[in-house]
Amino acid sequence: MSADTDAVVESPKRIKDRVTGRMREHDVVVTLSTSHHTLVVAIECRDLSRPVGVPALEAFAKKCEHTGINQGIVVSAKGFTRTAREKAKFLGIRLLDLAEAESFAWMLAPGITITTRSLVRHNWTLIPEEEGVVDRPNMEVLDETAAVIDPSVFTSHSRRFIEQHVPHDAEPVEEASIKLRVELKGFRLRSKESGAVVPATRALVTVWYRITSELVPYRLMQYRDEAAGDALTDVVTADIDSGTFSGSLMFINRQEEGGHLVFIPHSSKDT
Repeated sequence: MSADTDAVVESPKRIKDRVTGRMREHDVVVTLSTSHHTLVVAIECRDLSRPVGVPALEAFAKKCEHTGINQGIVVSAKGFTRTAREKAKFLGIRLLDLAEAESFAWMLAPGITITTRSLVRHNWTLIPEEEGVVDRPNMEVLDETAAVIDPSVFTSHSRRFIEQHVPHDAEPVEEASIKLRVELKGFRLRSKESGAVVPATRALVTVWYRITSELVPYRLMQYRDEAAGDALTDVVTADIDSGTFSGSLMFINRQEEGGHLVFIPHSSKDT
């Protein structure tokens, strides 16, 4: 891949079938763009208990044709039948064998340590600009449009405070807290009984959080072109789930190009 090539990786990717109009799903779609043209590559991942045969390749080739894919690639953990390899040459489908590896000379670490800072609970005490107008146990919080503020807003702010005020190198802890004095803008308090409204200019916030640390082991894989007898790419993967986001962290090392890091977010498949 040249330096002036932009690559966009989407997994999974749904594309409209040109014949039926229905959405078809590809495991991975890589769009390669240069100043002159765009190439769309679809990758089908097969992790079955037996080698991939001709019917699966023919179905994939037809799906690629009907969804505007320029190049199809099938990756199999159990290889391909002899007739499937012959059919792939005719269809223009590239086949890659995926084999687990015990070690790579360029990757010595056993895994990646993931530190997660999570919200346990939080407490907000909003201070009215004028005392005696609203009774705190019997009030509701409004925004500047007079709409009642959803409690999730305070939860979101509390998570942000953890990100801002808890050091990234903090040691794991079952529970700790931070106390903040927050200036407010546009917040108002309304009495549920009298309907009286008064601005809230500040808040006293206590946020309790937990820090956990986990070693996520790497999975070492190697993509091979068995027909050519070549080991094409070493891939080290780790599945990460922080609670707020999840995905696969991939260290990709090609023999001639060197290595790079890719993060592919996980997304649920739409049935």
